[in-house]
Amino acid sequence: MFSSTRSTASLRAVVYVALDASVKFTVLKVRNECGRSRRLSVTGYVEWVLGDLRAKSAMHVITEVDPGSGALFARNPYHTEFGGRVAFFNVDDATRTVSGDRTEFIGRNGTLRSPVAMTRSQLSGKVGAALDPCAAIQVPFEIADGQEREFIFTLAQGETPRRPATWRIASGDLLRHGARSKRCGSIGSTLSGRAGGNTGPSLDVLTNGWLLYQTLACRLWARSGTYQPGGAFGSAISCRT
Repeated sequence: MFSSTRSTASLRAVVYVALDASVKFTVLKVRNECGRSRRLSVTGYVEWVLGDLRAKSAMHVITEVDPGSGALFARNPYHTEFGGRVAFFNVDDATRTVSGDRTEFIGRNGTLRSPVAMTRSQLSGKVGAALDPCAAIQVPFEIADGQEREFIFTLAQGETPRRPATWRIASGDLLRHGARSKRCGSIGSTLSGRAGGNTGPSLDVLTNGWLLYQTLACRLWARSGTYQPGGAFGSAISCRT
């Protein structure tokens, strides 16, 4: 969970994944505390890789907008192993503008610390092939003093049929999944192993919590330990004489 409080607003973001689907949820809550109504916007942003290295795969990534849900789809048909899969980014609000062009969003020679898109009233809707690929969704909204608004961004991937333009995974199924996703339990029940000894509270949290979770999530499930997304699974041994 991430939280931030300013004199005019408080924000809280909770990030988690489903246990029974390839879906990541980011739940953002915005509360107006400025003493008057305000017009604001929230923006979700993803940089697509869809391969092992972005520099190699970016030129092959194709983005499109699903006409039914407004979600952003991305696929890399040239990937030898996952060319038949598609990634998906959406938000549970119909009032949005989108962009699949990273250069447009950040700006020429810009950075994510201060993207040029944040100075504009809406995103262009530009998607397609031969772009610097990303997925950006911006939702404008009005919020009264003391009111709280919630937005759920979903990031997912799955199989696609021969004609990706007809693929409809998400809009219905994943948004319904988002509505019930909070039933997914804590990871604590899975991390049942305990290291003994008088380690102290700080080291205990590390050895019996975060390190176990990191090993399980990054090395065993994602197979991306130390940024190794090729899927290799094993160990390396070096010897010195």
